Amino acid sequence: MAEESIIRATEIGHLKGHSDWVTAIETGHPQKENEDTQVLITASRDKTILIWKFNNESKVVSDFGVPVQSLTGHNHFISDLALTNDNNYLLSASWDKTMRLWDLRNGKTTQRFTEDGHTKEVLSCAISSDGRYILSSGADRDIKLWNVKGNCKHTVKEYNHNDWVSKVRFIPTSTKTAVGGQYFASVGWDGYLKIWNNQTFSIKDSLRVHDANINAITVSPRGNFIVTGGKDKKVNVFDFSDVEKPAPSHDAGSPVNCLAFNPRCHWIAIGTEVGWQIWDFEAKDTPVIAEGSFKLEGKKTLEEKQTKKPKADKFHQVTSISWNTLGNRLFVGFSNGDIKAIEVTEEKSN
Repeated sequence: MAEESIIRATEIGHLKGHSDWVTAIETGHPQKENEDTQVLITASRDKTILIWKFNNESKVVSDFGVPVQSLTGHNHFISDLALTNDNNYLLSASWDKTMRLWDLRNGKTTQRFTEDGHTKEVLSCAISSDGRYILSSGADRDIKLWNVKGNCKHTVKEYNHNDWVSKVRFIPTSTKTAVGGQYFASVGWDGYLKIWNNQTFSIKDSLRVHDANINAITVSPRGNFIVTGGKDKKVNVFDFSDVEKPAPSHDAGSPVNCLAFNPRCHWIAIGTEVGWQIWDFEAKDTPVIAEGSFKLEGKKTLEEKQTKKPKADKFHQVTSISWNTLGNRLFVGFSNGDIKAIEVTEEKSN
């Protein structure tokens, strides 16, 4: 009899530190093979960035980790984070129209990105794998390329989105000659996915792939798959080599806020307005292999008490999501400021 896999998702940690939406989560880059970085950095609409320390000895969910440092300086919502490959520098994007580069070894801002910058909220940021180039996008519909010294080297003016550019991400490539990565992807509230050449800023692909706002994008570690999620509740997978060919699609059942590609397999972590899911886009029988939610507790209204109507369940939105470097732990950020750590294990059964 063939072996079957049973996926178990267990909450192992509940972290409290933010007072508003957790908008971005960074879990670090591995410095050695098969190493979990033990890095957790989160950003919030409360205008702070928190660096966390895990309590690896504790078996108590509420004692899983504590914030050990708070980075402050932005004066509006922080919308996105990007971490350099050595885990020493952190980039943050904010609705205050700026980005900041932080030296995590001393917790100080080393560079502010303001000159020739965005005229409206900065919604997303990314750092190239070699740490030399930075991308940003915003509510002004601009996409900008920067160096780490804070100089804006290029602003995309042609073939751009016609609404908010919600996310930008570099696409890893195996081409050694591609300085800073040869391509990057952008998604917007116009429903378009665009893939750009990082050297010439010419368009490789431009497709309307969602019927409403695209809120999320994630790229596979080798850059061969690009995944988008939107307000239309859809999650779509695209092959980088041919984005127009038919590819897997998933109905998440609720508007999609965030996505994360597992570093070890074809599992996509999906955060929606009502909870989280893990979708295996290669599976045919049971594509959703795990899911969960965070119920919003509240008192019954007078009408509900008098009519004895069952109260409709309400949930905290999932506003950010990220895998650890080993792909066996999922960090889920919620609209109430809390973060849950989910251990995901695969067991074989006959």
